[in-house]
Amino acid sequence: MSTADDQGQTDGPPGTPPGDGAPAEQPGYGPRQEDEVSLLDILLVLARHKTLIVRTVLVFTLLGVTYALLASEEFTSEARVVREAQTEGGDLPGGISPGALSGFGISLGGSASGLTPAAFPDVLTSREVRLAVVRDTFRFPGAERPMTYVDYVNRPAGPLSTVLDYTLFLPWTLKGMVGSAISQDTPASAGTATGEPVIPSEKEDRALKSIAGKISASVDEETGLMTISVTAGGPQLAASLADSFLDHFTTRVREIRTEKVRERLQFVEGRFEEAEQELETAEKRLAQFLERNQNPTTATLQFQRDRLQRQVSFKEQLYSELQSQLTQTRLDLQRRQPVVTAVEEPVPPSNRSAPKRTLTVLLGILVGVFFGMGGAFVKALFDSAEENTEERKKLSEIRERLIPPRWREKTAT
Repeated sequence: MSTADDQGQTDGPPGTPPGDGAPAEQPGYGPRQEDEVSLLDILLVLARHKTLIVRTVLVFTLLGVTYALLASEEFTSEARVVREAQTEGGDLPGGISPGALSGFGISLGGSASGLTPAAFPDVLTSREVRLAVVRDTFRFPGAERPMTYVDYVNRPAGPLSTVLDYTLFLPWTLKGMVGSAISQDTPASAGTATGEPVIPSEKEDRALKSIAGKISASVDEETGLMTISVTAGGPQLAASLADSFLDHFTTRVREIRTEKVRERLQFVEGRFEEAEQELETAEKRLAQFLERNQNPTTATLQFQRDRLQRQVSFKEQLYSELQSQLTQTRLDLQRRQPVVTAVEEPVPPSNRSAPKRTLTVLLGILVGVFFGMGGAFVKALFDSAEENTEERKKLSEIRERLIPPRWREKTAT
């Protein structure tokens, strides 16, 4: 019996200690126990500091609700435009080529503008277009009368807006002040249709920066449609701003694409006026000569008459060629005018685009939970460090190195 008992006690899997039905230590047993204890420690810390977590969540939730209720509503109006394909050839009517007048010292270049469709969003948000928009007049929500965007941006702030700017929106206010200080040191220039650089005033520069964040554009490379989005504080205002951007964008694109044609037209018009004056002068000289010499008999007079007639014929030919070129250039300029077509006109939106109140409150709750749990763990860390002598010495050294002596004296008193 004793032998069987001894054998029963010793029988078992290899590595099992005698006299024990379960292993005293299994691989991975210790780590599983530590993980369970660590999880319990985490839950214990959260339970001990539940008041701190709840208060933090309530504070951030209150901030989210306050922002969602006080933030001004914004509406987004969209428009879609398509770019038209334009031929850049310089063929003239009647088979006349641009080099037909080269014998008269006239050299006419092509009419390519160098503006690619991919650059249209940049043209839309360019300073020239924005400057033209901010100078337009709109009817703003809450305003007693229509005013320009420049006047609206630079109007005196109300008491509630001032309080919010220096409390809830203080970071954005400071950022705007820094940006204004930098812009005053380096004023930006804006071009005009005549090419003369214009330095915007301080009020216009402030309006340019304000409206830059309200306009955006994207181009679908497959369909060729460009979507223009404008965000404003009212549905009607958003539609009006989008319509103004669309008009000035179209004008600006036309100016860029027809720049070479307009330069050529200006040159041909000037040369045509000169040729017209030269033709009149040559005709007057011939008429005066014939009045004085109605029947020239000498070889000298006949040679002088022929020379004056050749000058008149040459001026007539030059005048005719320039007149044809002037007509063609004007037609070419008119042909290149419509380069952008509005497929979808901007209309007042029915729903607001911001603020998203539900999302803002949920985000405030999540941020409050994150900061509340973080604060609970930090507080638990400091509490445990205070109970340990070695850790307490480390905390004291940290305070001495980080906190100035005069602050420690004030705290002690």
